[in-house]
Amino acid sequence: MVKTIATFLFTTVICFGAMAGTLFPNLDINDPNLSQDKVMRQCQKSLMHAPQELEAWCDKAYKMGNWQALEFVGLHTGDGSRYIAEAKKHAAEGDPDGILALAYVYSTGRFVTKDLAQSINLYNRYLADNSNKVKEKMRVQRTHKDLYLIYTELGNLEKAAEHKRFLDESNYEKIRKEMFEKQLKDSGISLDN
Repeated sequence: MVKTIATFLFTTVICFGAMAGTLFPNLDINDPNLSQDKVMRQCQKSLMHAPQELEAWCDKAYKMGNWQALEFVGLHTGDGSRYIAEAKKHAAEGDPDGILALAYVYSTGRFVTKDLAQSINLYNRYLADNSNKVKEKMRVQRTHKDLYLIYTELGNLEKAAEHKRFLDESNYEKIRKEMFEKQLKDSGISLDN
């Protein structure tokens, strides 16, 4: 029995160790050919697979122009002040990413004091500026879903119903499911048994 457990643990460690290499590729952070996208993926992956390298990868992504990388630094260190400052700066410039980032943190209380009224204001600001933009269609729908959830939490059933009607009329869940299935298919993953 002890031999069986020892064999299982050894095999598990070996398999996990081999797998971890594929989850966090061994890239040279100083490689001048690294794209911003690849650096950002390393930043994201390091949160789970290489926390000791997180700040280096995320700071590099930030310096390459991806301010959202600071969210991972905040999650890792517990201090999201740099991320919040960047989100506020981008929101003030009218950047939809900054507006939505702030709306989310205020709705959850991540890095800030939870403030649903502020979150609602930011989500509505985003909708006012982006509802008619085709390229923003999925984020507009997601924003309506977020507002539906906030109003439900607040017990404002009239406002919740307003956003639920939008979601129903736009077939949000159906479209989301179709997109998810397409992403799986494109990745070669099948959910069929």
